[in-house]
Amino acid sequence: MKKIITGTILAAAVTALGASFAFAQEPVQVNTQGIVFEIPAQFSDLLTVQEDGLEDGMIVAVYDKGSVEAAEAMGQGGNGAGFLFGISAVPEAKMKELRCGAMDGMEVFAEDEDIYYVFNHPTDVTLVRDTNEEMDAAMEVWGEMNDWAYQEVRQEILANNPELDDEFYTNTELDMFLAQAAFKPGTEYELRSVDFGPDPLDPSVLIDNDYIEDLADDFTYEELPDVEAPDGQYYVIAFNMDGEEIRFDFFDADLNMIRETKTIDGDEYTTIYQSIPKEMDEDDTTTGLVREMCAAIANGGEIDD
Repeated sequence: MKKIITGTILAAAVTALGASFAFAQEPVQVNTQGIVFEIPAQFSDLLTVQEDGLEDGMIVAVYDKGSVEAAEAMGQGGNGAGFLFGISAVPEAKMKELRCGAMDGMEVFAEDEDIYYVFNHPTDVTLVRDTNEEMDAAMEVWGEMNDWAYQEVRQEILANNPELDDEFYTNTELDMFLAQAAFKPGTEYELRSVDFGPDPLDPSVLIDNDYIEDLADDFTYEELPDVEAPDGQYYVIAFNMDGEEIRFDFFDADLNMIRETKTIDGDEYTTIYQSIPKEMDEDDTTTGLVREMCAAIANGGEIDD
C-alpha cells in the first residue's frame, strides 16, 4: 500500500515548486534578498530550494526532495509535500495584523526597520514516500533535517546578516488580545481598578495609547500550568468575546503575573501567565504599565505628576 503523510501547511506554503533546484553533495550557501544561510553537506543533495513563485511574502522555501518526487509520482504534487521551512519578509503593518490572530506555523525571529522576518514551518508531518518501507527508512534523516532547520537556520541568518535585530513575539491568547487592543482599529475593551473608582475606565480618552502597545511589544508571555494566582489587588483589562467577557487580571503581589478568566457555554476557564520583559529591566512590569494606563485615563489622558 502506498503511504503518504501530510498535514495542514501554512497558507504561505507554495502550491507549485516552479523554479527549484537540487544540490550536489557539498555545503551550499543560500542567498536570497540578502538572507544568507548554508545547507550542510549531509543534506545538500537531499533538499530542494525554491526562491521564485512564492506567495504571501515568503522569499525562500526548503523541501525534502524525496517527498516532492514521491508526491509527484502519485499525482499529488504541489500539495506542500516535503515542506521543511520557509523564510518570509513581512511589512510592519501586515505583522501587526497577523499578531491579532493565531500565527500557527509562523515564528518571528528578526526585524530590520519596518520589515519582520518569519520562520515558517509545517504544523504536521509532510514527509512522503511511495511505500511504508521507504517511509520508515527516511524517518531518521527527516528528523535530522528538522533538527537543523529548527535549531540552526535562524541563528545562522542572524549571524550572517548583522543588519538584522533579533526579535520574537509569543502568540498566546493574551498576546492576541493585547495586539488587537494595540493595533486593530475598533477593538473595544475597558479597564477596572478599585483605586480609581467603581466605574470602568474607557481607554479611548488616550489619544496615543503607548501603554497597551508596550504591553504587546515589550514582553513575551508564558502560560504557567498548575499555578495559583496570588491574593490581593489587581487591575483588569476586559474584552467582549462573542457575547462573553474575557478578562485579564494584573496582580500587585506579582507584577508580572496575569490571570485570564473566560466563560464558554457556561463553564469558566482560567489560565495563568508570566510576562517576561524583553529588555529585562526590573522597572518594566506589566502591572506597572496597566496601573499607569488606569491613572492616565482617570486623569483625562495624562499622568498626574
